[in-house]
Amino acid sequence: MMETTPTQQTQSFLLSLGYSNEVSNGIIDALLQNGIPHTSLLGMVKGLAGRYEVGEDGGLLALAASVQFELDQMVGKEKIKFWCLPSTGWSPAPDNTIDNAVDDEQQQPLPVIHTMDRAFVVETTVGTTLTDVAKFGTSENSNVLGEYLECACSGIMACSTCHVVIHPDWFDSTATATATATTTTTTTISPPSNGIDNPSCRPPNIKKIGPPLEAEQDMIDLAYEPQLTSRLGCQIKLTQELDGLVILLPRGSNNLMDNIPFE
Repeated sequence: MMETTPTQQTQSFLLSLGYSNEVSNGIIDALLQNGIPHTSLLGMVKGLAGRYEVGEDGGLLALAASVQFELDQMVGKEKIKFWCLPSTGWSPAPDNTIDNAVDDEQQQPLPVIHTMDRAFVVETTVGTTLTDVAKFGTSENSNVLGEYLECACSGIMACSTCHVVIHPDWFDSTATATATATTTTTTTISPPSNGIDNPSCRPPNIKKIGPPLEAEQDMIDLAYEPQLTSRLGCQIKLTQELDGLVILLPRGSNNLMDNIPFE
């Protein structure tokens, strides 16, 4: 029987975990490029896999997601752009609460947009989430978005640190709760006056983002200054219909992990 190399053993292990050939090879290449010797590959990957039998990851999921993100960029998937408005360009709803919302949608308290001049644009491939872009994006301003979104739980909806607020013109509170968009009409958003073309000026009947499911809402309730249009970035999958989406970045985040006594 032919003896297998450490690289082949590592690839076989990754394949047994359900990763594709492309992702497995990408993980191996990434580790080799970071100085991990061939003889240590299998041990390193098993360490990153953690106690995978019981769902406890040691970092392999994030590495695999990063590799998949890069692969998507390489295969020529459609690209979209979305706009990110820091907290200096908008204000939370009056009284920083949505508890006083009434049945008439027009009277519900919504975040107030002051200016789009401070917004920055990020480009990504279709099918990624906002959290993916913040953590693994390589396009211009992806790293800036990453400074705003902490993404402490690596996108498994176990925290609220990827909390974002959807621009009211891109949110449909009457839609069925979902992590995807829903067909509806919209008004246009005023473009920034800084000379940059704003793709958020969209025609009618575009797709909007609906409200969160109950499990996501539970996390949003723990977020910093949640709004009526709040969502978690890890639950927003970017589609072609969301080209030009505008998200509002909160001025802070609540990371419950910071308050857990580990000693």
